[in-house]
Amino acid sequence: MKPSTTHKIIFLLAALFLLSNSDTWAEALASEHAPAADQSAPITTQADDEELNDAETNQVLANSLHSMFQEKESPLLHIRWGTKIYVDMPVGNEPTGASPILRKAELKLSRAFGKNFQAKLSANYNDGEMKAGDSYLVYSGWNKAILTAGVQDPPFSLESSTTSSATTFMENALPVAALSENKNTGLDFLRRTSRSIFNASWVFYNPRVQGVSETGQAFVARYVYSPIDFRGRKNFHLGGSFSYRFLDTGAEVQFQTKPEVATADVNYIDTGNIDNGKEVMRVGLEASQIRGRLSWQWEIINAQVTRDNGPKLGFWGAYFHLSQFLTKDARNYDQGSGTFINVVPNSPLGSGGHGAFELAFRASYADLTDKDVIGGKQGNLSLGLNWYLNEKIRLMANAIKVLDVDRPGSEYDGLDPMIYALRAQWLIY
Repeated sequence: MKPSTTHKIIFLLAALFLLSNSDTWAEALASEHAPAADQSAPITTQADDEELNDAETNQVLANSLHSMFQEKESPLLHIRWGTKIYVDMPVGNEPTGASPILRKAELKLSRAFGKNFQAKLSANYNDGEMKAGDSYLVYSGWNKAILTAGVQDPPFSLESSTTSSATTFMENALPVAALSENKNTGLDFLRRTSRSIFNASWVFYNPRVQGVSETGQAFVARYVYSPIDFRGRKNFHLGGSFSYRFLDTGAEVQFQTKPEVATADVNYIDTGNIDNGKEVMRVGLEASQIRGRLSWQWEIINAQVTRDNGPKLGFWGAYFHLSQFLTKDARNYDQGSGTFINVVPNSPLGSGGHGAFELAFRASYADLTDKDVIGGKQGNLSLGLNWYLNEKIRLMANAIKVLDVDRPGSEYDGLDPMIYALRAQWLIY
């Protein structure tokens, strides 16, 4: 199957599901603005089709804040701490040179300052190098809104905004990895109403990524309408993202992605350095739904680069994924932020249970070729199996079929490998 047909598969599957007719400080904030919550219950719940009242709106936002700071608190200094560790193991030698890696090791520290302020510092060992993690100051003194300042992921794309410990597959889909915004430094404002979430950031510093930096300032925004009733069906999430970046004079821009696995440092599609960039505009659309054990998720992303001495460039991609739990469990949707957070098994291993099992399918496509830039086109079909032993430990297995890389002049042109990988994920807090 050629990648030129991959996007048709994605849109067809998405259309079939859309048209189908088959059936602490955060706790203080919650107590101030909403009725007391059952502390033994999960910190978030799946959305229903009724509008949230003011108390419920504040409660889901407080729950969302709580999910940002799940570290374990030390009794003397009142500093919370936590870590996460991902170890990836290839099965076979694809991509060429694949080997076991420490995919991610993160240390997080956080502390509350009064009722309305919380600070967080984190550092990651990621892809073989140390990087700044989420490090920010949060102000939560407003009704139904929070302000965050520091290093964080800009609000662009559902999958990119979802914490890595809660994504269904080991790596983000091709278009998300290639075209979404990277972690940046700036100010972020989030407001939750009874039906919608508005999240906007002003980005003023961009760390270098693999030698390329989209220097300059950017405005990034994401709007989510959730929960809604669509064609008589409940729990729909619909949203869109927008990013407009003013690049510094002579800035370099680059779009690239690994083949949805991190066990080898290869990018089958890669634009290389695009010189004399002036502006970068990104637009994304997203939709998802949870229907008991079944859930689906879909996104399409477009990026356009304006250059000082060349025609405008356009790149795009899309993905669709379907998830089915084999046990009496479901993905955990955070109504406060419009993202997904960690699955909490109903019957964890070690407590008389067997954990939660999830089977997933994904189709993804990215096109990084336009005019004089031959970055390549790639489509993937993936299967994933996740075993959630408890809320902190997950074992993952991914099988990825690359549908023929179309990148003339590259050593990767024409490749269509079958890739297998395993991951052990451990959250400590």
